[in-house]
Amino acid sequence: MGMTIKQTAAIFLMLTFSAGVGIAAAQQAQSGKTYKWVDDKGVVHYSDKAPLEAVNRDQTILDRQARHLRRIEATQFEGQRKVNEEEAERRRLERVQQSIDDRKDRALVMSYLKEEDIDLARNRALSALDARIEATKAVLSQHQTRHKDLLGRQEAGDVLPEGELEKLETDIANRNAAIDRDLREKEKVYAKYERDKQRWRELKDAERARAEAEKRVEKKE
Repeated sequence: MGMTIKQTAAIFLMLTFSAGVGIAAAQQAQSGKTYKWVDDKGVVHYSDKAPLEAVNRDQTILDRQARHLRRIEATQFEGQRKVNEEEAERRRLERVQQSIDDRKDRALVMSYLKEEDIDLARNRALSALDARIEATKAVLSQHQTRHKDLLGRQEAGDVLPEGELEKLETDIANRNAAIDRDLREKEKVYAKYERDKQRWRELKDAERARAEAEKRVEKKE
């Protein structure tokens, strides 16, 4: 009596399963444990060594009797891990910077009740620098007069105190450099207060917009 189609299929499946078990058993006999993993197409693989191509996939380690020993979670490629770490650090720095900016905005709004207050603060800062520049210029003028006098004496053949002319020239150079620094500082101060003024306007506009939006919502309710 011939076999039915179902019987034939069952025998085929049994033979296929036996072949698979035989392969797995042969691998286990060689190494004592087997790595089991599934590829992109869903095909199950067995290996007596941790496969490089499965580094980013879950793996199961089996013993000689094909019993589960432990599971290895999927790991990312080193390059991807580094990219993720860099992205996480970038986001962390962005959060830190945002926190700093928020504190500056709160301090700016609390420091000035009106825009004219910013101009007053700027003018005070500039006036302090102007006063320092004028004081430096006054001392510089005295040194330049003294320097001219020493050069005249030197040309006349007088013996000058040792090192006095060189020391005076160094001091004159330092005073000129200080004046240049303060002039550049004035430019920075002016630009800083202009930025503060612009940001103060933006924050106040946003504050008014929120207040108006809240009023509209209250009216609708």
